[in-house]
Amino acid sequence: MRAQLAAIVVFALLVTVTAGTLAGLVAAWGGTISLIAYAWGGYQIWLHPGNHAPKRMATAAVRAEMGKIAIMLLLFWLTFSKVPETREMKIAMVLLLGFLIAQVVGWIQVARLDGRTAGQDGQND
Repeated sequence: MRAQLAAIVVFALLVTVTAGTLAGLVAAWGGTISLIAYAWGGYQIWLHPGNHAPKRMATAAVRAEMGKIAIMLLLFWLTFSKVPETREMKIAMVLLLGFLIAQVVGWIQVARLDGRTAGQDGQND
């Protein structure tokens, strides 16, 4: 999540410098939508005390993914319905680009961490 946060800040600053304050805030909010969803998923899978039991691990992963999707959809719906400026093409594009950058950085970070831990279990695939 630190990598996502760093990407959000850098992208929002670049957008603010090139397109203005409103676009920068919207870019930061787009990335934050992804970050909030990732935080929910991480909590459900890694931090929730009841989900460490082997019987609950699979359902915890499903709940985490379903919750991430629901959170993203809800936050996008609230953003587009309550903030009329986000319905303009350029602003909507910045919002979705901020979200996409944070998503991709999150995927890359998960892949890197997964690659690091793959060799620690003693199995060579």
